[in-house]
Amino acid sequence: MTETATPTTAVAQQQAANVATKPMSIKDTVLAQFKETEAGLLAMAEKYRNVVYDVTTTKGMNEAKAARAELRDDGRRMLTRTEAAVKADVNELKKVMGDEVERLVAIVKPVEDAIDAQIKAEEKRKADEKAERDRKEAERVGAHRANIEQLKAYVEQAEGQPVDVIEKAIATLGEMTFGEEWEEFAQEAEAACLATVQRLLAMVESEKRRIENERLQKELEAARAALAAQAPAPAPAAVEPTEEAPAQAANSTVFEVEPWDGPTADQLVQPAAEPVDALEPARQRVSSWAAARNAPAPAPVAQAATPVLKLGTINERLGGAITTSAEGLRILGFEPAGKVGAHGVYREADFPLILAAMVRHIEAVQAKAAA
Repeated sequence: MTETATPTTAVAQQQAANVATKPMSIKDTVLAQFKETEAGLLAMAEKYRNVVYDVTTTKGMNEAKAARAELRDDGRRMLTRTEAAVKADVNELKKVMGDEVERLVAIVKPVEDAIDAQIKAEEKRKADEKAERDRKEAERVGAHRANIEQLKAYVEQAEGQPVDVIEKAIATLGEMTFGEEWEEFAQEAEAACLATVQRLLAMVESEKRRIENERLQKELEAARAALAAQAPAPAPAAVEPTEEAPAQAANSTVFEVEPWDGPTADQLVQPAAEPVDALEPARQRVSSWAAARNAPAPAPVAQAATPVLKLGTINERLGGAITTSAEGLRILGFEPAGKVGAHGVYREADFPLILAAMVRHIEAVQAKAAA
């Protein structure tokens, strides 16, 4: 009778083949050595199980001793000897295995080390670059912070200084500009400068008032001392009327004009011109700063407004003295809001912002040229 292989049978056969070809583990190999002796040990145990020897006789004693020797030597001691031998083999295997693993590792380790060195070198390069960027950024920010603190320190340094020294400091601060070199700290530096100038101006005004009050007080004291030093004048004696008085009265209307011997008109002292206030530029700068900071923010431009402002129209409004281009507006931060044909157009509401950006750009260029 011919057997037909079913799918189930084929799977079972494949699993059996896999088991047969699968290499045994070290554990299975070691335990297999003990497994082979299990049948003999079971037979030996059954052979002597429940056997009672007549140890009171010589024959019975000898049989009991022989049974004990077989169970001991071919059973327990045989197992311990096998265990010791297996342990020795395992220890030897560990050494052999370690040597073999070391030999095999030596094949791939140099290649791994070479690739690892490449990776670590790149990681170190990136880490060094980041550390350098962080260091430069910290230095940049620190320099700006130090400059801002220096602007604030003018107030403390001005304490107790003469008025002319403080006025020079005010003039210096009033001429400062805060352009691109201040980067994102320009507004903060400008605010610090504004606050410092305001406080220095207040110090100057206060000191001038103190000096003027002191001068007036000294003049008042001198006048009082002069008045106190003058003796009271005696009262004039009464004049008795005489007979000649009417004649003198009649002739009192007759007089002669004496020639002028005083200074001529061109010798008269002209009033002094008003002194020039050296702090006026600084005051104007403070006023303009304050006005700019207190000015209301421009109303937001409706994004839905249709852009119609052409580049040519912008240049016409600039009057010909200054012209710009699409690239120039892009540098100032203005991108075309749309296109008419091949040309970009801008929003009408952006024109004042464009003018303000141009002014800031020109001021920054002027400050850089003056530096």
